[in-house]
Amino acid sequence: MSDKPKLIIADPGLLSAARTRRDVLKIMAMGGAVVFLPSVIAACGGKDNSITIPVAPVTPGSGNALTIDFAKGDIAVLQFAYLLEQLEADFYTKVVANFGSSNLTATEKSVLQDIKYHEVLHREFLKAAVGASNGFSATPTYPDVTFTDRLSVLNTAKTFEDLGVAAYNGAAQYISSTDYLTLAGKIVSVEARHAAAIRDLINPKSGDFAPNTFDNVFRPALVAASAQGYVIDKLGFANAPATFIQGPNGNG
Repeated sequence: MSDKPKLIIADPGLLSAARTRRDVLKIMAMGGAVVFLPSVIAACGGKDNSITIPVAPVTPGSGNALTIDFAKGDIAVLQFAYLLEQLEADFYTKVVANFGSSNLTATEKSVLQDIKYHEVLHREFLKAAVGASNGFSATPTYPDVTFTDRLSVLNTAKTFEDLGVAAYNGAAQYISSTDYLTLAGKIVSVEARHAAAIRDLINPKSGDFAPNTFDNVFRPALVAASAQGYVIDKLGFANAPATFIQGPNGNG
């Protein structure tokens, strides 16, 4: 019996039933990505009580080493994705926790609430995929984020979603399992929709929701360098891939 994550694709026709941006986000969390196994959904239960909000930010990179060894093959790529999903889930959980004192609009809160739920699902699914022996807990920090200020929140969300898209796009070339490649492709489709929704909240009814012809494709080292600004652990790689195929934008 295979221990790989099972992928169950929802009915794409659900998209036609969407009436609002919130509907699209909810549907794309299923139809455009993955319908998660019942055990995964039960594990998070629509809530996230496992994250402790620190009293004050701590200097990024000042903690213990967190090293991903690419000698593990596909598992290392999943660990890399798991790191990013931990960061995103933690960020949106803190955003939602500060709704009571933030100046976000009701529409923005609704969208961010939905995105938070998606990211928690992604994190829990990848946690199960890497397994207990390959799991770890990253410790995020946000030295320059004001969680009660809408522009600070939305601009940081844009940074995270754009980075997530570029990270999945770049890491895909190192995945050998077709099941894992399908998983990564479906998660990145949701991340891209998150990015478009966030950009539309910042600058509504403009072309900013899709500013480039092609999405970015970043090598793991570039992603880690960007993510390090929000992680206390000192990120690093062992046996990092020696080659990288650039994407259309040539900036990875």
